[in-house]
This record gives sequence, structure tokens and C-alpha cells, in this order.
Amino acid sequence: MIASMDWEAVQRGAIVFYRFRDSPWSNISHGFLTRKGGVSAPPFASLNLSHSVGDDPAAVAENMRRAFAAIGLRAEEIVTAWLIHGNEVALVDAHHRGRILEGVDGLITAERGLALFMRFADCIPVLLTDPALPAVGIVHVGWRGLAAGVLEAALEIFERRLGSCPSGLHAALGPGIGGCCYAVGPEVIEALGPRLGRALPLHRINGAWHLDLPEAVRRHLCHLGVPSVITAGVCTACHLEDWYSHRAEHGRTGRFGAWIRNP
Repeated sequence: MIASMDWEAVQRGAIVFYRFRDSPWSNISHGFLTRKGGVSAPPFASLNLSHSVGDDPAAVAENMRRAFAAIGLRAEEIVTAWLIHGNEVALVDAHHRGRILEGVDGLITAERGLALFMRFADCIPVLLTDPALPAVGIVHVGWRGLAAGVLEAALEIFERRLGSCPSGLHAALGPGIGGCCYAVGPEVIEALGPRLGRALPLHRINGAWHLDLPEAVRRHLCHLGVPSVITAGVCTACHLEDWYSHRAEHGRTGRFGAWIRNP
């Protein structure tokens, strides 16, 4: 894994988020909110931003209010998605402001000032940008989405709808479960084999196969022609004080937010 050398924490009140300072990311509003600074009770403590995990709806609403105030966004300004671990990617514009798109795991826009927002707990938040257009995207990538071709679908929209070649794109990978903590069964290896082949980053720990999901995503983006891919190098399962982890918390946890805004 090639981790960014310029990854910084930002605290605004009780809210903490991380962002990249590498070029071109320093010129783009983006970030990865932590689980700190909210009002949700355990096991969702404390800045859970998902209404679909069983948390108190009033607590989630207050968490959303706090999070958006801290990062300078309003709910009616963003586009978000109801994630299904698939390969559907949507190109959105001003008409989609304030909407939740169902069954979508990737959002892309060339609309100036439009923000894209998603929620995570182990899957990899992949931010994409072509600063020359400008255009940005956010993609939710777990092993199912990776196997189904969600990254290919995102790059296809950039290329066919916006005229942006993969060689002009930059990618940044946020916190996600690492190979240290992600034991997988044969169904995962078999599903990813046809798409990643020998580039699939697997290793044995105590007799079990472990998948380095961030590295798999990084390698695949490079294979697809994206020359600039940086990663946070942060395993969500190892750092429960900052991030939610579906695997480490046995499926009973919240979701942290990630966003990107087109300049």
C-alpha cells in the first residue's frame, strides 16, 4: 500500500475529519469524518450518520446537522446514495441536489459547487477527480463492488460522458479495513480472481487468508490506467476509537461520512 505522506486531521468544535494535502487534493473540498463529536449512544457512539443501522433517528439527525455545519455543507446542497454493494454509478448535476439515489454505489459530477456524500464502515471510500474539467466522484468499494466492476463503471462515465481519460484522473482512498484484519473465505477469492488475477493481494495469518482490500483497489485502479492513486493507510478495524468497522464490531455499529465537492 502506498500511503499519502500528507494526511492531516482537522478539528472543528467536537467534530474531527481527515483530508489529503497532496496535489491536487489541497485545492478540493473533501474529507473523511470520524466517529467523534456526535450524540449517538453505544454501539453507534457517537457521530453515526446512517439511518439504516438501528440508531435513534433523532440522534442521527443531530449528528448530520453537526457534521454538515463543521464541514460547511447543507443537506440540500449534497447528493448522496443508498448503497447496495453493486456496480451502479450515477452522473449527477444540480437537479439532484438534496436527493438520495437508491441502488447506487458511485456518484460523479461536473457541476460546479456540487457536493457528493457517502457513508462507510470498512468498505473503501474512493475519491476521484479530473482537475482539468473539473469533475469529481466518490465510489463505495467493498469486495462485492470490486468484483462487480464498480470502478470500471465509474471510469467509463468519466470517459464516455465527460471526455476524461483514466490517465487524467487522480484517486484517493480513505480509511477502510486492511489486510491485517480482513479474513476472507473462498467465495471472495473466487469472485475477485477473474478481475484481479495474480494481482490479488492475499496473505496467510494463523492459517486464514486475509485480503488487503485497499491495496486491491489501488492495484486495480492502476491497472485501469489511473496513474495517481494515494491511500490513507488507515485500517478501520484497528482504529475503533476513530472509525466504525462492521467487521470488528460484529455488524452492530454506525457509519462515518466521506465527501467531495467539485470546485
